[in-house]
Amino acid sequence: MPTRIRWALIAAVPLAALAAVSLAFALRSSSSPSAAAASSAQDLITWKPGEQPSPPIALHGADGSPLTLTSLRGRRVIVTFVDPHCTTFCPRESLVIDDAVRQLPAAERPIVLAVSVDPTVQSRRVLEGEAKRFRWLPQWRWAKGTHAELAVVWRKYHVTVLPTADDITHTELAYVVDANGDQRALLLWPFKRADVTRALAAAS
Repeated sequence: MPTRIRWALIAAVPLAALAAVSLAFALRSSSSPSAAAASSAQDLITWKPGEQPSPPIALHGADGSPLTLTSLRGRRVIVTFVDPHCTTFCPRESLVIDDAVRQLPAAERPIVLAVSVDPTVQSRRVLEGEAKRFRWLPQWRWAKGTHAELAVVWRKYHVTVLPTADDITHTELAYVVDANGDQRALLLWPFKRADVTRALAAAS
């Protein structure tokens, strides 16, 4: 992984955990240094079509049914990572993504796949209740699993998860995946609605 992207991902972790993450966070990727192109914005990194296949995701929806990234092929997908009980960054990120998605005609809106960073939360009732609290549009889908299942996805998407006594600190980011299953953009928090809109347009 290019040095710039590695440090950008580390910076995407809330500052409270930065020291620990700087020591423990090791990212690996098949991308060559020329594979990712930084846009003029510091929080948006893009790839060309076919340049960066998105790693597989095989988890479960809030109702327990199988949910894979492959099953969403043919539509654009935003993959992000959410703490179901978060009251700080996750709700803010959700609002920014929703603002961008809401601008699109219903038929053109992407699926938003929210990969949980808290494997202890498995209840459909709880997850659906938290989705309402976040004010998610219907395009959002929870992706839950066991700790082992989720950890595989966290690692492949370069997300560090650090549970604390009363919170879960994790890398705040979102990937935009095109209809062919290729990653087209990486959004690093704090990104803006315009960044999401631009990333989705690039993935069309």
